[in-house]
Amino acid sequence: MVTETDYTGFLDLLYGAPVEQADWEPVIARFADMIGGDKAWMPDLDRVNGGGRGVIAHIDPKAQETYVQHFASRNPFIRRYVTGPWPLAVMTDEDSFPKDQFVRTEYYNDFLRPQEIHSVAVVRLARRDGLQSTLNVTRPKHKGQFTSAELDIARRLHPHVIRAFNLSRKFADLHARSAGLIEALGRSVHGMLLLGETGRVNHANVVAERLIREGDGLRVVGGRLSAWRTDPARRLEGLIGQAARQGGASRIGGSMALPTPSRLLPLSLTVAPLRADRPLARTSDRVLVCVTDLEAGVSPPVQRLGALFGLTPAEGRVAMALFEGATSREAADRLGVSPNTVRVQIARIFEKTGINRQSELIRLMMRLVVDRLD
Repeated sequence: MVTETDYTGFLDLLYGAPVEQADWEPVIARFADMIGGDKAWMPDLDRVNGGGRGVIAHIDPKAQETYVQHFASRNPFIRRYVTGPWPLAVMTDEDSFPKDQFVRTEYYNDFLRPQEIHSVAVVRLARRDGLQSTLNVTRPKHKGQFTSAELDIARRLHPHVIRAFNLSRKFADLHARSAGLIEALGRSVHGMLLLGETGRVNHANVVAERLIREGDGLRVVGGRLSAWRTDPARRLEGLIGQAARQGGASRIGGSMALPTPSRLLPLSLTVAPLRADRPLARTSDRVLVCVTDLEAGVSPPVQRLGALFGLTPAEGRVAMALFEGATSREAADRLGVSPNTVRVQIARIFEKTGINRQSELIRLMMRLVVDRLD
């Protein structure tokens, strides 16, 4: 059973990965564990020939090389979706091929089965520049197919994984060029701060300034970044110190959760060293701090859905509960209303949005999430 603490812990780890790219391996390993998977692979694959590499967890690196050298051209999932729609969704191998057909392919028998891979959950992340990016979670035959409950967990985390993945690409773009750093940070939906060697704030974007003004999580004391509560303040100070210290090899980053009274979920802070030999760094900047409001990635689809289709606040809350995987009865329990009230509100939501099923509502809201992240 996955608890809210498990979700929060995963999100904290997830939003650290865009700055510390090496953290993607434990992220995808944790994701696989949460949905009952054994192995995970997050590649960028060529849409025409299937070639490409990615981050692996619990997979022999030789298997990835074997894929590149031989099995990329035999990947039936790439051939299946070379053209046509490719909605960002959580899929399984059986959504693409009947299992009896899939297990007869060379790709399954000569590549997947020797790795004890029988079932595959595919979390679609992005498609651009001739590449498609996914997070693939697998498990052996004796564990069977992924269950609907396990896939619901994946769908709940899906918008966050997309958001962190896109942020990771933006950081990679920043490292690839030296000009326009401050402008780029200013466009970020995350709080971004550049700190000097002593932790003094050299620059904070608009989002970071707003979070500091809220006064219940972050604060600036004597020009230095800190937190309102003693224990988080000490931990943040330690992370900044280890990222800013002299000596390149000993400078490391880290992440932490920062609870605030005004939020159900904590702020996620990632602290990373900036080295003078990297394009991202300016001379006076030693540390980059990225602050993610974990709740900010959840509410926008409801707000946009309400604005587009005229949903009431109550209907919006029901839509959000359905989006997070709740049944109508579970939504009623969560919102403290009767099941009949929820059924009436769902009918009104369907009428206003012009859709007929809960799955269509979730796809609509997912598109609103992805449109915002792009």
